[in-house]
Order: sequence, then C-alpha cells, then structure tokens
Amino acid sequence: MAEYVTGLQLLDQQTEEKLLSTGSPELDQLIGGVQRGLFYFFYGHKELMETLFRHMTVQALAENKHGKPIVVYMLLGNYRKERTNLGLEELAELMEDSGFHLWEALQRVQIFTASSADQQVLLVEGLIRLLMEENNVSLVIVRGIYKLAKDDPRIRNRHVVYEEVQQSINNLRNICAERKIPIVASGRDSTAKTKRKPMPESSLFLRHCANVIIYLRKRKKDSRYNRAFLVDHPLKPLGSVEYHYVVDFKMGRETKPFRMSYQELVDRLRKEFQDPLRSENRRTAFEHLIQAWSDELGAMSYAESFKMLDLMLFISTLENRSLLEKANDRLDSFDRRLKRLEDAVM
Repeated sequence: MAEYVTGLQLLDQQTEEKLLSTGSPELDQLIGGVQRGLFYFFYGHKELMETLFRHMTVQALAENKHGKPIVVYMLLGNYRKERTNLGLEELAELMEDSGFHLWEALQRVQIFTASSADQQVLLVEGLIRLLMEENNVSLVIVRGIYKLAKDDPRIRNRHVVYEEVQQSINNLRNICAERKIPIVASGRDSTAKTKRKPMPESSLFLRHCANVIIYLRKRKKDSRYNRAFLVDHPLKPLGSVEYHYVVDFKMGRETKPFRMSYQELVDRLRKEFQDPLRSENRRTAFEHLIQAWSDELGAMSYAESFKMLDLMLFISTLENRSLLEKANDRLDSFDRRLKRLEDAVM
C-alpha cells in the first residue's frame, strides 16, 4: 500500500526539487520554473516556440546528480502542410556558446519524428524503449503536439485521427509523470478571431490535460522583448511578463584546451570524412590541409570569435589562395622566359 502523502508534503517535495530553467529569468519567475513530472504547454508564434525549445534543450543537458542527462525532442507535423525543422545550426551554436562540447552534447539529444496521427501513437512506444535503456532523461519536448489532429493526411474518419492524437498525448503524459520527467509541448493558436489573447487548438482538451499553459506573443513596436502570458497554473497567480534569454557560459563542462579540441576534431574528420573518400588524390589533399591547419594553429587559437570548423575552413581557403599565387608566379616566370626565347629566335 502506498504511503499517504498530504498536499502540504507534496508541495514541500516540489519546492525542494531542483527546477529546470527555461533559459529566461523572467519566464522562470512567471511559471515558477519547470518541475519534474508536470506537463507544460506553450502556444503562440512558431519562431518563439523554436527559440524557447533550443534554450530549454541546452538547460536540460546540464549535468545533474545522475550524470549527463538525455533530452528527447519530438518533431510532429505533416510536411505537405508545413515544414518542421529542428534548427540544428542555431542549436549547435547555442550549445557551444554555453560551454558544451558540441559532438558530445548533440549525441545526448534523441530526436523522434511523426508525420501522421498513427505515427504519433508509435512515438510513445519509442519513448518507452528509450526509458528502458536510459534512466537519466531530463526533458521531453514535443513540437506541435496537437498539429497532426488537423494536418493528418487521412481525410475520412477524422474521429479516429482525433482519438489517436489524444491517446498519444494521454499516454505520453502518464509515462512522464510516473518517471518524474517534465514535458514541454508547443501548439498553434486557434483560428478564432478575438481581441483577447487567442486560445490554442483543441483548447478544451489541452486545458484539461496540461498542468501549466503559457501563451507567447511576439513583441509589439513599443515593447523591448516578447511577452509571455500565464494562462493556467495549479499554484502560481496568472499574469504576464516581458522576457528575454540569458546564455550561461559555464553550463557545459569546462572548456578544453584549444589544441586538444583541435586534435579531437581532426581525429573525427579522419575517421568520418577522410577514410570514406573514394579518391586517393582527395585523401592526399586532406593530409595537406591538416599540415596547413597545424602550421597556423597559433593564429587559430587567438581567433576566439570563430568556431573551430570556421577557422579550419578559413585556413584552407588561405592555403588554396597561397598555392594559387605560387602557381601564378611560376606561370609569369615561364611567360617571361618564353618571351625572351621568342625574341632571341626572331
């Protein structure tokens, strides 16, 4: 028999837990941080959702008492209706700015996709299999959690589509609640015209399903930042706030020495890029590039405003330009010698 827990004890337990940050101090203050096992539903402009989820992904990757956590990122959407992208380049840049080792951090982001409601049901099974192998999932993100109820390609039997989407959401919520994993999901605005802040798609269903609901609105001309509205929360008073994000440069592990990071990247490029090359000439050319990079490693280490791969590409371009200038000088020399020979013959 389960031990009896009072409401006050439950509140104390939640207060003692380390909360996950959204990356924005104002947004954290508005919603009280992200608590383990709760379902947070954000809706509003698509770009605002993408930015929020990038920052939350990086926050959730920070080491905890169980080690290095894993983030589950689910992308839902019918590509024939609307393209849904992860924004990997922006996420990678934010990871590096936060002090993470890029390759190691990206390996801890598990991506699930679904383009129909029945595939969305199968995502729950995929999550269960992952949780059987990994005990340190710190966050589950769902982009467009109710989108496929509207965008599923099946035209007939729409009631089946709605049932599949709602079933997947309920199952996902129950699994994460049992494992004390927070869910952060996004949705679109309702198409209904209103002067007040809009409600999300399927507002009735998600209002009963989600624990916390937040509407994000793009900033107006007279506003400095975007604004967040707390629509529903079991403990916090409703309200709104303008918010911005703060990048914690010490969130990831300590930054490695430049030469060590360079050598690790070269080793990865040898294994994952050079070895599969079909042309022997290109593999040899790659070795010449490594020599050029190594010769200018000192200059690269001083250019802190650039990423490692950008620096290596820049050095490669300089090397190519240098070789081109040498070739041009030799051609000019040959032209002058040829002209002298022609003049002598004539």
